[in-house]
Amino acid sequence: MEFRIERPRLRLGYVPNRRDSFSDPAFLENKKAVDKVLKKLVKECDIELVSTDKLKFPPKTMMWGKKVFEMPADKVMTDYSDGVMVAEYMKAQKVDALFFAFLNFGQEEAVAKVAKELNVPVLVWGPRDPMPDGLCQRPLDVQCGLFAATKVLQRYGVKYTYIENCAPTDKAFEEGFKQFISTANIVKNFRGARVAQISVRPSQFMSVIVNEGELLEKFGIEIVPITATTVSNTAEYILENRKEDVDAMVADIEKTIDMSRLGDRKYATAAFELALLEICRDHGCNALACECWNSFRSLLGIGVCFVLGDLHDRGLPAACETDVHAAISSLLAIGATGNTQPSFIADLTIRHPEDDNCELLWHCGPFAKSLKKEGAEGYIVEGGQGYYPIKNGEITTIRFDGVGGNYKLFIGKGEGIDGPVTNGNYVWLKVDDWVRWEKKFMYGPYIHHLIGVYGDYVEALKDACRYIGVEVDTPDSPLF
Repeated sequence: MEFRIERPRLRLGYVPNRRDSFSDPAFLENKKAVDKVLKKLVKECDIELVSTDKLKFPPKTMMWGKKVFEMPADKVMTDYSDGVMVAEYMKAQKVDALFFAFLNFGQEEAVAKVAKELNVPVLVWGPRDPMPDGLCQRPLDVQCGLFAATKVLQRYGVKYTYIENCAPTDKAFEEGFKQFISTANIVKNFRGARVAQISVRPSQFMSVIVNEGELLEKFGIEIVPITATTVSNTAEYILENRKEDVDAMVADIEKTIDMSRLGDRKYATAAFELALLEICRDHGCNALACECWNSFRSLLGIGVCFVLGDLHDRGLPAACETDVHAAISSLLAIGATGNTQPSFIADLTIRHPEDDNCELLWHCGPFAKSLKKEGAEGYIVEGGQGYYPIKNGEITTIRFDGVGGNYKLFIGKGEGIDGPVTNGNYVWLKVDDWVRWEKKFMYGPYIHHLIGVYGDYVEALKDACRYIGVEVDTPDSPLF
């Protein structure tokens, strides 16, 4: 059995376009330059590129006054009929996002048609125009066409992301493109969210209540209820009948984490993790929220904290305390990284005793083992909790939550630093002004659970909120 859930790579539809009445072949040089840079960036971002190069656009005939001009076919979308063909092709290819490169003034009508039909994140950009050649006709006027096209996209109600008019070799293009890929991955994870709810919430945890119907109606997010007995029965079957899989899972964990304190219960722990992976695969779930206080201690005699953290390392975000909104938040966080890094779900617990702008991000053992601080001892205690601090560094923090049908995404950034030693998993988060953060969480609609991911993904997350219909909330946003 595979010990990891692999997520399909983002499929980006690349649509170079031009205005038919701008017949100067200078646009072809722009296409060559864009193609060259794009080939490099697609590899770096680890995405699949779906290009219009495979389409056979027909030759065009254009009248200018009483003159008729015959234009040869090329691999560039030129008019509305091309747009219809491109839309059908990109739908069939099931692309997750679109990139419209304007090679000259561009074809706003065709761009709007494709973007509206696909309903995916859209990137719009064109190369900077060259200096005018005296009194000669300017052959491109790219920027002018971008102004026109973005207005039409707004008329169609299409959300889009724009990279400033620049050369494809400029740093602004590379940074903007990579940020858009993060945005598109976030949107893909959110729109495709299918969260396994393992058992019910602990009775005293009213703060994690969610509106399942509302999540489905507003966002298309599906919650899949799985009973605790289903999981425990699956785990027991694996434990009794698939010893090789269980031993392999134990060996894999023990490469990094000491399981000796669990004694023979380490095998039941491994079987439980295998059961969750298998059940989520079978139900098509890409995240889970699990009851972790009583059920599995009674049914299997194990604590599950470490397992929920380890699942993050295996491509399956797992929230404890049946916090469905935390599981959804984790999908957004890992999407920002291109699904290459794990997130972690922490309690906001205490302020640093000596630093007013530092807060303890802690939980009782469910942080991914790959985040363990280098050189720190890592082990699982008898109750099933992982004990180790996680590494320092830049951390983006988020929380998706809502009350009364109004949903927000809190987005903040801080620095993980050293601090007083404590139990479980933890890191101390240094921010600019903790009081602003604290008031944000007190006034809501948030709870004490915060999702962290290493790196700076603030702008990509903000951009994604426009596509998914969730309000952006930051420490600097007004409280009321």
